[in-house]
Amino acid sequence: MTQSASPIIEMSRTHPPLVSAVFDTEYRSAMQSVLSRYTPSEMVGAHRWMGTDADRRAGGVVTGHRLGSIPDAGRVIVTNGTQSAFNMLLGGLVGQGNVLAVESLTYPPILVLAQRFGFTPKGVEMDEEGVIPEALEALCRSDRPKALYLLPTLQNPTTATMSLGRRQAIVDVARRYDLQILEDDIYSLLPQDLPPPISALAPERSWYMLGVAKTIAAGMKIAYLVAPSAALGEAQFWPGVRATFWMAAPISAAVSTQMIETGGAKRIIDAVRQEMVTRHQIVRPLLSKTDFVTKDGALHVWIRLPQSAYASELAAAIRVQGVSVGTADPYVLPGEVVPQAIRIGIGHAKSQEELENATRIIAECHDDIVNAAR
Repeated sequence: MTQSASPIIEMSRTHPPLVSAVFDTEYRSAMQSVLSRYTPSEMVGAHRWMGTDADRRAGGVVTGHRLGSIPDAGRVIVTNGTQSAFNMLLGGLVGQGNVLAVESLTYPPILVLAQRFGFTPKGVEMDEEGVIPEALEALCRSDRPKALYLLPTLQNPTTATMSLGRRQAIVDVARRYDLQILEDDIYSLLPQDLPPPISALAPERSWYMLGVAKTIAAGMKIAYLVAPSAALGEAQFWPGVRATFWMAAPISAAVSTQMIETGGAKRIIDAVRQEMVTRHQIVRPLLSKTDFVTKDGALHVWIRLPQSAYASELAAAIRVQGVSVGTADPYVLPGEVVPQAIRIGIGHAKSQEELENATRIIAECHDDIVNAAR
């Protein structure tokens, strides 16, 4: 019998590290507390729809850390992850035949939802801070988009992060052209000393999304959305608006609420943040010969290649050595040029040792491919 191949080291995903010593204790305690307060039939006997009052207050606490003040609970909607929130918002706020402005490299599910709902995503040129305000204004003049979707902090896949001045400039354009803003802030709880979200600068037109998948655990499937007002939130999310799967599982919502109320969520996030500090210390020196971009707190690294080298070839060579990485292809809008770059997730590796070994493989394969292309 032949020996099975070694498992692939997964570095194509931006999952947070597991921090089991902290997470397991906090999650188990929260689960036990929830089950002691409710019978199973009470817990799963009905949907929690937009969240119970306690769920929505807890979501207000989490989002308030970034928004600068705790939003009224009536504006908070508890969803089954960020993608579920998109599924409701994009159909309602953009709609068939209209245009959604997005970053020139955008979150891949947006492109799938564009086909589903019949709207057209249009890319806005980016620089090291993300969306360029002048480019957004030019698109507003030419295509009249209904809304703008963006990640101003640790943009996926480039890790671009907007300064306060850039965020204000984006708000100014949005107000001039009456753009709704869909702000995905999912990577924002790990870095320190960030500017406020765009939604804090323009709450009257912003739909602010903050999920737990990149800071607590990818499988929890909880995201909190803050609408411009309670009435607008209900118009998009009240039961029966559209048949979909956006409602959070009752047990997940209850456990998340419990961990927020007891401080367990903060303790997990603090542990993830500290682990990522160590992981950056491991990765950065090993990639010193590459043209890489990342930032403190980022779960991923963006490695740019010379145009003479091909990212697909590099990713394939790395895969042969037992490591999976991503390329820019899924983030590119139809008809646009694909940049030669790879994205590596540094949180998903099971241990620091596994991360170090995988990063060495990536660096060695990079040198081989780039040198051969010269």
